[in-house]
Parts: sequence; C-alpha cells; structure tokens
Amino acid sequence: MPRPEPIGRITFEEYLALEARSRVRHEFVDGTIFAMAGGTDHHNVIAGNIFAAARAAARGTGCTAFIENMMLQVPDGATYYPDVFVTCEEPNDGSRYKRFACFIVEVLSESTSDVDRGEKLHHYRKIPTLKAYVLVSQNQKLVEVYRRLEDQTWRYEVLEGTGELELPCLGLKLNLEEIYADVGASDNRFLEP
Repeated sequence: MPRPEPIGRITFEEYLALEARSRVRHEFVDGTIFAMAGGTDHHNVIAGNIFAAARAAARGTGCTAFIENMMLQVPDGATYYPDVFVTCEEPNDGSRYKRFACFIVEVLSESTSDVDRGEKLHHYRKIPTLKAYVLVSQNQKLVEVYRRLEDQTWRYEVLEGTGELELPCLGLKLNLEEIYADVGASDNRFLEP
C-alpha cells in the first residue's frame, strides 16, 4: 500500500512548530509532511512489550529507549516517529527529536508495510550508529531484522513462530513469546486487524 498523499511542503523548523501544536503526528520527508494513521491493539501491545523490555534494559547504561512519540531525524533530514528505538549517543536533554539510534523497531501494518520496508529502510540505514532495523508483523509471529555487520554490510534475518531476537547496545534478548505476549492467540497466526 502506498504512502498517503502528502499534506504540504515546509521547512524542518516549520515542521517542528507544527508538531508542537498538532494533535495528529506527521512524518517529514524531503520537505513534505505526511499525517500518520492510528494503530491497532495488536500494534500497541507489541510495541509496548518491546519498549518495556528495552526501557528496563537501558536503565543505568547511558542509553535511552523511546516509543512512538519521539521523533528520529536521519542524516538527510527525513524525520519519522519509529514505534520503538534506542539511542546511546545523546543525553536525555529534553529535546523533541534524536539523531543517533542504535536499533529501531517498526511494527508493520497494511498501511505502513511498504513504507517501512522501502523508504524507511533506505533512510534508516544512513544513520551511522544504527546496528539493527527490526520489522515486526502484528498478524503473525514473524520478525525480520536488518543487521549491520562489522564490515558495514547488512544481513537480513528472519524469526518465524519461535526464536530469540537479539537487540544491540543493551545486550537484550527477547523471544517471540515475550514480543507477542498478551496479543491473544495461542498459535502462530493472529486474527487480521
């Protein structure tokens, strides 16, 4: 599914001012803003499960975990609201956006899957500190990971049904049962949203 129609073209400073007063979140790409859609209960629970574990693991490490309402600006200026991300480079200074993520998690939905797999993958990989970009299905126990290797190439990994997700910078390992806890299905396939 393609990205929704853009709302308009503005500068980054105008974008920050808009976000400060808007009730709707927007993403900022190439001077264009796009309204964000709401999520499902599966989306919210999955993102919450990952954030809760990341937040607990980050405590006292100098890293900070963020969920949904913190903006992340990539080197070319595109700015998104990842579902979950961790940064270890910037102090917790009251800013409204960050620039250096260690890992990023996006929970996929029908309306965002193409953007998450294409545009965001392209932009996020430009972040020099990024070690992993994680895509989590909300309709089945399926996690895809793009992991940066020592030689700066990327490896694609898939966990399906069972397995353990290793998240960098925090020494955090989450099995799929923990990621999908309380989603409400006993098998590997969930109800479609």
